[in-house]
Amino acid sequence: MACVVCGAETKGRALLCERCFGRMEDPLSLLPSALDPTADVRLNQVASVCLRIGPASTGDLNFSKGMEPALRLREIMSSESKDQMPVFVDRFLAGLGIGLRLRGDERLPRRGIVWSMLQGAREIEFEGEVWARASTRMGNVEALLVREAMRLPIERSASVPFAQSHADAARRLYERGSHSPSLERIVLVNGAVLLHFQGDTEEALRALDGLLSSETSDSEKTDIRMWKAWILADEGRNTEALQVLEDIPPEAVDYRIRRVRRVAGGKE
Repeated sequence: MACVVCGAETKGRALLCERCFGRMEDPLSLLPSALDPTADVRLNQVASVCLRIGPASTGDLNFSKGMEPALRLREIMSSESKDQMPVFVDRFLAGLGIGLRLRGDERLPRRGIVWSMLQGAREIEFEGEVWARASTRMGNVEALLVREAMRLPIERSASVPFAQSHADAARRLYERGSHSPSLERIVLVNGAVLLHFQGDTEEALRALDGLLSSETSDSEKTDIRMWKAWILADEGRNTEALQVLEDIPPEAVDYRIRRVRRVAGGKE
C-alpha cells in the first residue's frame, strides 16, 4: 500500500504513513465531524447576538474584551487566575454535544478553538464540581481520539504511540472527574470503554462486569450493559451481545440499544 498524501510505501495496508501523520496540526481532524449549526446560522445572519456571547455561568463574566468564544478563551488564558476556565470548558463542550457519559457516536463541529482549549486546560488544576464535569468531558474527547487512531488505516508505528499518549491524557482527566462523587461511577465506565478503544477488549469487559456486579442503580446497570453489548458486537460476538441486551427492560431501550441490536443482527 501507499500513503494517500505523499505516495510513500506503507506497512500493514495503511493509507497514511508515519511522516504525514506526524505533520497533522489538529488531532481532532481524525474524529467524525458534524456540520456546525452555529456557523450555518451566522452565514444566514440569524440570532447572531446569542451566538456571539458564547457560554456564560454568572452575571459577573466580563465580555468587554471580546464576545466570541475564541476571544473569550484567549482572555481567560491570559488572566492570572484563569478562574473562569472551568465554566467555559464545561459549557462549551456540552454545547458541542460532548456529554459526561461517553457515547461513542459523538461528532464534533470543526472549530480550531476546541484543540486550543484542550491544550490550554490540560495542566490547569481547579477544585469543585464544575471542573470535574469539564475534565470528564475533555477526557471523553481524548478517548474518542484513541478510538479513531486505532481503527483508521494509519501506520501502527504512528497510531499506537499517539493512542497511548491520548489514553494517558484521558485517564488523567477522568481522575479529576472522579473527585466528584456524582461522577465517580460514570468515569469508571468511561475508563473501561477506553480500554476497548485501545484494543484491550477482554480487560474492558472484565472492568464492566465488575462495575455491573457492584451497581445498584437500574439506569447505571442499563448503561453498563449497553456498553458491554456494544463492545461484544464491535468484536463480532453478536450472540453474546444479544444475550446481554436481553437483560435490559423494554422501558429502558433507547436509540443506542436499538443500534447495537441492529448491528448484532437482532430485532429492534
